[in-house]
Parts: sequence; structure tokens; C-alpha cells
Amino acid sequence: MELALRFWTAFFIFIYGIAKWKQFEGAKLLEIAIKDATEFQIMWAFFGTTKIYPLVVGSIQVTGAFLLLFRKTKLLGAVLLTPVFINIILLDILYKINEGALLNAIVFQSVLIFIFIQQRKKVVHVFQTLLLNEESDLTSKTKWIRFAIAALIAMGMFFGYQVIT
Repeated sequence: MELALRFWTAFFIFIYGIAKWKQFEGAKLLEIAIKDATEFQIMWAFFGTTKIYPLVVGSIQVTGAFLLLFRKTKLLGAVLLTPVFINIILLDILYKINEGALLNAIVFQSVLIFIFIQQRKKVVHVFQTLLLNEESDLTSKTKWIRFAIAALIAMGMFFGYQVIT
């Protein structure tokens, strides 16, 4: 059951991720005043003002979908895709996007939550290793892993900020 759900979800997320590369092309408010635009039109125009944001989101979706296909990387795929789908769900609700799109995002996020539940022992272990252990109890390897994760997060934030500004 889980394998079928992962493959089904990965297939559709992959398609949506590829579509992001063209989805918002030319979506700008040229013929409507902002005061007359709907929430949907404003959001669509916002994403249409830059190519980079949809490319980043689409790339994350494609990468996450690929990771969902394999037993050893499915948890990493779920971790990568969860913030994307929480963002999509919030945008769909707040900007009154098509209810079908909202339903799809909720279903996909539900599958990701299912993966987290299936992998809960690993999730708990990761949190205990990264957040709860005392420094003196950590092995040299664990310290390096923590350092590498912190460095990757910091670099991602730095480069993300550079792209935005």
C-alpha cells in the first residue's frame, strides 16, 4: 500500500514540478488594476514576476518526487516536500485558488505525513541525535554530521537570501 501511494504521489508531484517551469510565464497584472484584481490574480501575478521562484519550487518538487521512489530516500523526500506543500496549501486557502488544487495538495501532504508515521522511529532518532544529546555524549562522527547539516542550512539561507534580493 505504502509503495503504491509513494509512486502515485511521486508521479503527480513530478508532473506538477515540471509544470512549474512554465506555469507562471507571462502571468502579470497588465490589464487589471490591483484594486480590481482577485486574490487569485494577485498571487498568480506575484509568481509571474520572477522565473527563479517557480524554478526553485519546481526543482524541489522534482527532486522530492524522485526521492519518494526509493525506500532508502523516501523519508528525505517527505522532509524536502513537506514545506513546499504546506506553502501550497496555505496559498490555495488564503488566495482562494481552485478547490481541486487545494484537495490535491492536501492529499499529497497526507501521503507525506503517512511516510513520517511509517518512519517515526527514524524521525525520533534524528531529533534525539541532532537536538537532545549533550555535546559531551556526541561521537566525533555525529558532531561532523551536525556541523554539515548546520552549514548546509546556513548556505541555503544565504544563497536563498541572495536570490530574493
